[in-house]
Amino acid sequence: MSLKHRSSQNDLDQGNRTVLERYGAYIPKDSNCFKAKADVTHDIPPGVAGQWNVKTRQVKLNPNIALESHPAEVAGHEFIHCYTHPEFRGRHIDHRHWKALNEGLTTHLTEKLPTPKRLLPIPLAKDPYHGFKLATGDSWPAAAKRIEGAVGEDTLLKAFFGGDDDAISEVAKAAAQIYPRLASSRTEQELYRAGMMRGSQQLAECYAGALLA
Repeated sequence: MSLKHRSSQNDLDQGNRTVLERYGAYIPKDSNCFKAKADVTHDIPPGVAGQWNVKTRQVKLNPNIALESHPAEVAGHEFIHCYTHPEFRGRHIDHRHWKALNEGLTTHLTEKLPTPKRLLPIPLAKDPYHGFKLATGDSWPAAAKRIEGAVGEDTLLKAFFGGDDDAISEVAKAAAQIYPRLASSRTEQELYRAGMMRGSQQLAECYAGALLA
């Protein structure tokens, strides 16, 4: 039997707090995420550590999380999804690269948060999205980091969290240079895996179909 963290409401609170401390200056005061529900719950797909449901506006954290992860860091990742500006989402969600862009940026921004204090001397594992590759060979977070390098952190955060029109345009231009126009069969498989990680096979198949259309 493998040992696991026991997640708690404190982990959700810590994850939310660290996101606001790091990126709060870019998040609108009227963000709907301030009204989102956040729960530690078994109502989450097996093997999924955390989940953000944009339709129900709920952040979910698995009660049991592998020791190489940290519940507060998982919560931070999901709250970054929660605070993603709807204008940024709306301008990109129909693009072929949306899933890779969304999870790549979210992972990259999560890894810029302070590392949670750990009770055991076990190093944190890299987010699984580092194993997801574009046809260019870049991992999803590496491609996101290249976007930040092209536009600068301030512009990226204004776009991603703030919904600034000019900043979103700059990010879109950078993404067009970084993401391949056509997906490889490997990308299709990884989109399927990504959907399963978030508990939605249908969503993954939808993204894969859009990429390969």
